[in-house]
Amino acid sequence: MRIAPLDRGDVATLTDVMTRAFDDDARRHLGVPKGGPPGYDSGEFLREHGLDPRARAFVAVLEGRPVGAIIVFPHDEGDHVLGCMFTDPHVQRLGIGSALFAHVEAAFPARSWTLETPAFAASNHRFYAEKCGFRRAGERDDPDGVGTMLVFEKAGRTARGGGT
Repeated sequence: MRIAPLDRGDVATLTDVMTRAFDDDARRHLGVPKGGPPGYDSGEFLREHGLDPRARAFVAVLEGRPVGAIIVFPHDEGDHVLGCMFTDPHVQRLGIGSALFAHVEAAFPARSWTLETPAFAASNHRFYAEKCGFRRAGERDDPDGVGTMLVFEKAGRTARGGGT
């Protein structure tokens, strides 16, 4: 597997991957056939967030095809935000998500990391806690209608007296 920066040409293929990933979560956790953030299945989400000049986005490529992506928002003060990460359901649990997060952790030394994920997505909670070292820090209501979002935090590798 290789990890490369996201570019405009990746959006169509990654939209298919993102759609499969989010729809799989909706089926497993909610019992509904489809579901995800606005624009997840049209490419709008990736164009808006993945190509945002403030974001750094990367694609996981396995056997020549994109199988996942990560979008992060690094901040000068070192308090970074993991905006989105997904992998194709067909290749989940193979270490791709862990490799994507390790890649951005190495590329963007941080004082801290935060992320939000839907309260219903129990497999995400386990992944972020067990594989990436995050801890649950709170919750909030999502204005986009997703419902309750859980907030996770992690001390960065440059955190004084802590980190991973």
